[in-house]
Amino acid sequence: MFYPSMSCPARWFAALAAVMMSAAAVPHALAADQPRICQVDVREYPGRDPAMWDGLYAARDGKVYSGLIREGESAHFYVYDPAKDANLLLFDMAEALGERGRAVRTSGKIHNRPVEDNEGNIYFVPLNNGSGPQTIDYLSWRGGHWMMYDPKTGKLENLGLVDEGIGIYPLTIDKTRNYLFGIGFTGYLYRFDIKNRITRNLGRVSNWDVCRNIFCDDEGNVYGSFPTARVWKYEAKTERVRDLSIRTPFDPSGFPTQLRNPMIDRSYDWRAIQWDEIDKVAYGVTCGSGSTLFRFDPHDGPEGAITPLARMCDSRFLGAPRKDIPYSTLAFALDSRNKKVYFVPSARPYTIQGYVETFGSKESHHLIAYDIAKGERIDLGALQTADGRRVFGCEGAAVGPGGTLYLCGQVEVADASKATGMIDKTPAALHLVIYRP
Repeated sequence: MFYPSMSCPARWFAALAAVMMSAAAVPHALAADQPRICQVDVREYPGRDPAMWDGLYAARDGKVYSGLIREGESAHFYVYDPAKDANLLLFDMAEALGERGRAVRTSGKIHNRPVEDNEGNIYFVPLNNGSGPQTIDYLSWRGGHWMMYDPKTGKLENLGLVDEGIGIYPLTIDKTRNYLFGIGFTGYLYRFDIKNRITRNLGRVSNWDVCRNIFCDDEGNVYGSFPTARVWKYEAKTERVRDLSIRTPFDPSGFPTQLRNPMIDRSYDWRAIQWDEIDKVAYGVTCGSGSTLFRFDPHDGPEGAITPLARMCDSRFLGAPRKDIPYSTLAFALDSRNKKVYFVPSARPYTIQGYVETFGSKESHHLIAYDIAKGERIDLGALQTADGRRVFGCEGAAVGPGGTLYLCGQVEVADASKATGMIDKTPAALHLVIYRP
């Protein structure tokens, strides 16, 4: 059962009932179908980074940027140029920040989706946040830095420190006021004035696990999620943060990220969310609660309105009520022009023995689409290359200007020397995955 706020209108309940009824009907249709394959192209990364979370962005000029992770060593920033069909390394972050060879902890992660300003500059924040090396004092890491990449000059510029020992998870931009916003792992919201290069701590917005995505609307207001199924808002006019009474779809009986250590965690937040610049609404997916897709209209009523649309979890989990649905991935993307939402849910089985990630799962992973105009959820099939190589877990997604979907995920490799890990007995490595609708 989902628990909305008492102030939610009757249409919230009607929409939720429709979502649950349609989800229950899906497995019967699937049973009659043959196994489906969603054919994709893949491109290797020139490095050997084993992980990534959310660091994927398709710019207005069509180029695709990836921030990949090598914990205890360095994050790496790549660019894929579709016109040249080339995936290139731009920067080693430990080297760019002068951390390498100094016996300090390094910026081994990029855990945020890069953002773009009106001039085409790309922004992101690398971080350490416990990525090691564990033999080096964690206090040796200075903190995350606001980074700007100018594609016109090829120059990467360090704009300044976020805070001492603090990196940024979610990142968004107010393109009108030229502000960056991000949340540190301690739950504080930061605002960076790009022109004047001033960082301001706006206060704590979460006392538990930090949500991994925030968004900025057309008025410069910024929104984020915090447990349990709550929403906060930064008001651009007053420059104040307040908690709203509206709630995201939420099933409190669903399992947390790990049962051996049950707690209020990210499964009580939204997992991913993106602003639709055309329709002036946001689309997001819950982290727990069956990966429920919802629409958030911040201009509907005094606090906005949230409407559940469909369950986007792997199709095997639809039908009978289940509490062991794995929490959502960050492979979520909105195609505003073509009115589509794309999501690659986790297909891994739930385990009570410990904390597990989507990466490393040997299950086939499906691409799920939602047609906004038709209100229809579509399982496009198991991701696979033309030569039969399987695509496993994905943790990043972005849609290019022409509607091409880009994913970052683990892909089976024929040459074991190119693998960054083994999935069961299959060698695999991170690839840029390309789906052309």
